[in-house]
Amino acid sequence: MYSDRGSELTAKFFAGTCTEDEKMELARWIKETPDQELAQVLERVWDDFESEKQMPDDVSDRILNNILFSSPEIPLDGDDQAGEPVRYLWPRMAAAAVVILLLGLYWWAGLNQKQPAGQPTQVPTEIGSADLPPGGNKAILTLGDGSSIILDTAQNGNLAHQGNTQIIKSKKGELVYNSSGVAEQATVLNTLSTPKGGEYHIILSDSTKVWLNAASSLRFPIAFKGKERQVEITGEVYFEVAPNAKMPFVVKAGTSEITVLGTHFNVMAYPDEKILKTTLLEGSVRISNAGKSIMLTPGQQARVKAVSDHPISVLDHIDTQKEMAWKNGYFEFRDDNLQNVMRQISRWYDVEIIYEGAPGEETFTGRLPRNGNVSKIFKILSLSGVKCSIQGKSVVVNP
Repeated sequence: MYSDRGSELTAKFFAGTCTEDEKMELARWIKETPDQELAQVLERVWDDFESEKQMPDDVSDRILNNILFSSPEIPLDGDDQAGEPVRYLWPRMAAAAVVILLLGLYWWAGLNQKQPAGQPTQVPTEIGSADLPPGGNKAILTLGDGSSIILDTAQNGNLAHQGNTQIIKSKKGELVYNSSGVAEQATVLNTLSTPKGGEYHIILSDSTKVWLNAASSLRFPIAFKGKERQVEITGEVYFEVAPNAKMPFVVKAGTSEITVLGTHFNVMAYPDEKILKTTLLEGSVRISNAGKSIMLTPGQQARVKAVSDHPISVLDHIDTQKEMAWKNGYFEFRDDNLQNVMRQISRWYDVEIIYEGAPGEETFTGRLPRNGNVSKIFKILSLSGVKCSIQGKSVVVNP
């Protein structure tokens, strides 16, 4: 069907039939192929692929846009009349970016279409002698009296009673707080914390739903009373706040304070990150820091530097899919440098990252499932010249 080897390999890759050696050959071909030829081949083979799969236009367009981030400045064929689709020449991206994007498509084409809608791809797990498994549902609940419950080993059902609040581990493995009767006279605080390699979901007493990423914590009252619902976090946490106009929900993260009535938003406040980010998906929130406040609308992201008196900056049209990738079972990179990639790997696989040599300026773009062994990610990085070796609970990176 295809006359040249590059087209043949690309077609096999989209179909999910490439061998490991062929994927390496394809990676070399991508790296060596001129921009325009690469764009034409990928577009032609993709058109054939989506035609054979008979995907709806909106689905195929969304997948293609996620794989090849087109540049709106350079039309490929001049097809720019009103109402007509415009094809663009994809700019040259780093070899690592292209390879990761293509491998991301391979996982989608070969595995994800068999999964229920909205579910992350399931990647077979084969743990070798020099490999590390992905993280999972792991957390520790610290009660008001200082005692702790390891949730990943606790049995489903009733875990504890504190005053009028019952703490339950559901069949889904989530933590649920059921409060009944008169509110407690004294505020009793609990803390839910995830280790590196852990994540967890909790439903608070007001029905607010909270998801914790790896190496994160949530400090909260067993039942809310007074004029506001206040919690404190570290790490990365996603909230779906139950509406209550009479009792605003307040999240304290570092030096910032986020106030909402009922909304969906994500907060990233890891101590090893230079910027605290609050991304709004639905509703509205007010961000306060160093005596200054600003309101966000959906699709905006507030950023606060670690320096407490630094002003709040706001970015519009944020890619919320990227910000929420962790909750949906993915790593998603968009021009992320190697250190950012490795920080995410360190948290999820519970490893220390050691660099042999200074990280370069190369950036990485693409989506990868979080439920595969770390060796799968390292194999992709190796195609761009980044070598990673596992030594116990450490990963040595040679950029």
